[in-house]
Amino acid sequence: MKSLIKVWKILVFTNILIAIGAGAQVLLSYAVFQIPYNIYIVQVEFCATLLLYNLSIWMSKPKDYTKSPYERTRWVFDHMSIFWTISLLALTLLLFALTQISLQTLIYFGFIGVISLAYVLPILNFKGERKSFRHLPYIKVFHIALIWSLSTVGLVYIESGNTLQDLNYGSLLYLLLCKFLFIILITLPFDLRDMKQDSYYHLKTVSIALGERKTKVLCYLLLMAHIILVLFMQTLGSIKIGLILCDILVLLLFNFKIFKERNSFLNVYLLDLMLVMQYLICVVCIQIVDNFIR
Repeated sequence: MKSLIKVWKILVFTNILIAIGAGAQVLLSYAVFQIPYNIYIVQVEFCATLLLYNLSIWMSKPKDYTKSPYERTRWVFDHMSIFWTISLLALTLLLFALTQISLQTLIYFGFIGVISLAYVLPILNFKGERKSFRHLPYIKVFHIALIWSLSTVGLVYIESGNTLQDLNYGSLLYLLLCKFLFIILITLPFDLRDMKQDSYYHLKTVSIALGERKTKVLCYLLLMAHIILVLFMQTLGSIKIGLILCDILVLLLFNFKIFKERNSFLNVYLLDLMLVMQYLICVVCIQIVDNFIR
């Protein structure tokens, strides 16, 4: 059990878990679109996500990390050789993958990159201080959801544009909305966990504005809304079943783990794992339905 917890912490602390989640979400988009996946697009998303989250950690380095109350902060800056090795490897793989995609995809990726870096880098002059977009009042969860939607759905669509000529823009926007909603509902619990820290730094988040109880209610409402949207999604019935099963799993996590044991720092990262599980559950459902039809 201790070994499992140690592996879990390493996956979380190194941002490998969230990067795998990003790659899985790209694969899920290919499954939803019912087209073969492009490994280089998956590679781009994995590496770019890992680098972005590592940059975010580096930008938030405290003056004396050894006194940080957060185990993750202490671990990361105590293991900088691992941090830089993983980042350098991800950068190398990213640069190679970018040479294997189309020019229009490369331009689109650059657009997403600007939006993503705006979340981390202090490019805004806000009340006389340099701030990133995540410090703007109430925008953090929506900015995250926008980046993930545009990268895991939009990137696949742009690269596969010729293959998806029959998919109208209305259907594409619907898929983007579904993704946007799902990312918000699994991001809000992180805000809920960080309420005390955000209040200390005078950050205005959705959770602080609504309070703990209303934020939890909002999570449940968004979950129900996502299930309803999935029912009318333009994709295979087996994928709809998989997405709804994942939503039920998220509901169980909310009830019996995340909201029940809110003070546990690592519990909320189970929602990052859901980014992977969502794809895997859909793959299993597709296989079951295919075998049943045969």
